[in-house]
Amino acid sequence: MRRINLIILSLILTLILFTGCTSKQTAEHSYVEGEYYTCPMHPTIVQDEEGECPICGMDLVLEKGESAKKQDVPAKSEKKIEYWVAPMDANYISDKPGKSPMGMDLVPVYEEEGTSEKGITIDPTVVQNMGVRVKHISYRDISHTIRTIGKVEIADDKSFSINLRFSGWIEKIFANKIGQKIAKGAQLFEIYSPQLIAAQEEFLLAVNTYGKESKIAEASQKRLLLWSIPQKHLDKILSENNAQQNVIFTSPFSGYILHKNIKEGSKVKAGADLYHIGNLDKIWIIADIYEFDAASVKTGQIVTLEFTNLPGKILNGKISFVYPTLNPKTRTQKIRIELNNPDLTMKPGMFATVRIETDKLQEVLTVPTEAIINSGERKIVFLSRGNGKFEPREIQTGLSDDKDYYTEVISGLHENEIVVVSGQFLMDSESQLQEAVQKLLDAKFRSTPTSESADNHDHSGSTYFTCPMHPTIVQDEAGDCPICGMDLIEKEQ
Repeated sequence: MRRINLIILSLILTLILFTGCTSKQTAEHSYVEGEYYTCPMHPTIVQDEEGECPICGMDLVLEKGESAKKQDVPAKSEKKIEYWVAPMDANYISDKPGKSPMGMDLVPVYEEEGTSEKGITIDPTVVQNMGVRVKHISYRDISHTIRTIGKVEIADDKSFSINLRFSGWIEKIFANKIGQKIAKGAQLFEIYSPQLIAAQEEFLLAVNTYGKESKIAEASQKRLLLWSIPQKHLDKILSENNAQQNVIFTSPFSGYILHKNIKEGSKVKAGADLYHIGNLDKIWIIADIYEFDAASVKTGQIVTLEFTNLPGKILNGKISFVYPTLNPKTRTQKIRIELNNPDLTMKPGMFATVRIETDKLQEVLTVPTEAIINSGERKIVFLSRGNGKFEPREIQTGLSDDKDYYTEVISGLHENEIVVVSGQFLMDSESQLQEAVQKLLDAKFRSTPTSESADNHDHSGSTYFTCPMHPTIVQDEAGDCPICGMDLIEKEQ
């Protein structure tokens, strides 16, 4: 009977011991197999209940144990602590646990959370929340569209000036309105000139004395013709055999009066411009091209133009001339576009939107334009390495396609590499933040003396230099703070 009782007691003890071991193992791994709470920005923060992240203050999110197994989240004890930081002040860094100036416990930062040599690591959950999109680098054809503004001007070969080659007085004006349309041969003004009367009398005297075919008569007639006296007026002089007191001048061109410098009764001198007439059937559009686009523009290229007074209508023109000089102030080069204007819808002084299609580049390495972060001094893209790892890469670019939004890659990328096209600005901020923290850490550990050396060194009566904003920076000589750049101030121990 006693033997049976001993056997039963042994079985009970064995069962209790086995149950206890199983419970212990379950307790140790409950946060993995069950549910746990973690920070989206700092996945090393793991708790078995709701709360806030001690590093950034974000609400912890619920994760399932199976998800944890798949992501293979390592325990904190398996990671190496790189430094300790104050939860509310990232500038306060320590190489050991303790309290922040605000009395809060310092939190650890592990090596996996810092910036690696080639990039940054972001938790896959955060990557998904950021809406990160990626695309492959590939070869394609691209064309660049140059967009600029042009101004309508009168063509030089359609602009005329009317002036006198002798002096006189204006007796009557027939074309007296700016903007008035003038046909070729239309009367402009009537003038009285003693010089002109004398020249007519010399012509009649030569004809009557030596005959119309004589050299003297021909010279006198040529003189009047060079003064722009119409042949019709000379025929009238010969038929009446009398010099005309007043002469009517007609327009040698068709167009519009753009400028008038004449009044009835006024005296005009030889060489004075009386009218400026322009023909608007054909116009020029002068546009400015920036220096970096000048090499892509050449004579004969087709351009499209849009005018505000013609909404929805696109006109086609051609570059007729590329000016050979560059404006030193605006760093632009002028081009000239010729355009027919039969219905006179385009007026001098109007502005037009000009688009120039450059020659297409065949099979060039391209990157989506939206993937490029342009800082002004350099251009950066972020490459996806998988598993939340991203690498910043500096690149050199060429032409940009304004239709498909791709940019030519000159150097820095290779075909089939994967670049981030959405969310890269957040990655750039994270990368710069981690780099700044690392610099702070390096500066602190270089400048802060160890407690052992501080205890062994006698500071009685000696001085040291420190930063007023970062008292952890201590040096034996004057200099600048490696964190903020302020001048170190001298203090006595």
